[in-house]
Amino acid sequence: MADTATVPGRTASKPVTIALWLAAQGIHVHPLLPGKKLPPRSCNRCSPGTAADPNPLYIKHTPEECRCIPAGRYCHGVRAATTDVARIKAWWSELPKAGVGVAAGPSNLVIIDVDRHENVPAPTPKTLLPGLVPPADLNLETVQDGMDVLGLLCEIRRQPLLGTDPETMTVQTPSGGVQYWYRVADGTQWKPDSKKLGWQIDVKAAWGYGIAPGTWTPKGTYTAVGACRSIAALPPWLAEELDRTGHRRKPAPPRPASGTWKPQVTENGNKLVAEAFRKSIENVATARNGEISDTLNGVAYYLGRFVGAGYLQQAAVHDAITAAAAHRGVDPSERKAQETIRRGIEAGMRQPREIGARA
Repeated sequence: MADTATVPGRTASKPVTIALWLAAQGIHVHPLLPGKKLPPRSCNRCSPGTAADPNPLYIKHTPEECRCIPAGRYCHGVRAATTDVARIKAWWSELPKAGVGVAAGPSNLVIIDVDRHENVPAPTPKTLLPGLVPPADLNLETVQDGMDVLGLLCEIRRQPLLGTDPETMTVQTPSGGVQYWYRVADGTQWKPDSKKLGWQIDVKAAWGYGIAPGTWTPKGTYTAVGACRSIAALPPWLAEELDRTGHRRKPAPPRPASGTWKPQVTENGNKLVAEAFRKSIENVATARNGEISDTLNGVAYYLGRFVGAGYLQQAAVHDAITAAAAHRGVDPSERKAQETIRRGIEAGMRQPREIGARA
């Protein structure tokens, strides 16, 4: 990205101009509601509305199933982000005052978002820099915001402050926070999360999105800091920190060849149960995007009924579902997934399924 660019950072630039400038550099963009940080919807079917005012026309579906995205509409926000010039011009022709969202993952970006919020709970030694021990002489009362935490992290690791060596595209938020943009080789490797790297520090990656300079809100305008308009590679030391804090996806284990799932049944095992087990685990391993959580719950409950009847072993069922989910891209250490599996099995065990009996 050339440093000589003259567009971003000038609040007078039209949003479409900024969107096209970013798209020309391979940055995927999508519109944001004028004056807000939320993406708009372009049809009634894609918005559920609110609890107080539900949308009766809403049709529940995943972004992958949405017809609006391939049709060139901006439904589902970051999922519709694009670099297509014609599509960008059409979107901002319809919403000329829309802000510009930047899809991190599709753009191969990781954005370090440092907040400077007031009136938030003060950090503790454990929440300041999770996993690291702060210096013994540190007075926590001197830590006022995320910039202090970031400076402390750089000091502990003996590294220059972010954005200074080398410089990278840096955006100041209306609240005084700062977003540091970094390039990575493969945006699908990284996971977004907040507070894991440090107190008042968020990581925007994958389907998270940053906000381009020039985008305004009632609190102010996002503004590029300094003269640098290039995006540097993610520093190796920072990549190691993000590994440590779980922001890089773990590679899925190799998938066993078809038919090699071996159910752990009791000594009185049943062939019908074994086949049901094999098919159920295969369903987890091949679950469609947007259906993984429901599949985990359904399979865990279904096989849990056989556990309750004594045909399968609870631990073996849990391990097999976990392994199949890992192949599908679910981190085996993800607490939510593990709770879904455990609760599903236990619920099924309370409704034992005897072979030959009706479901």
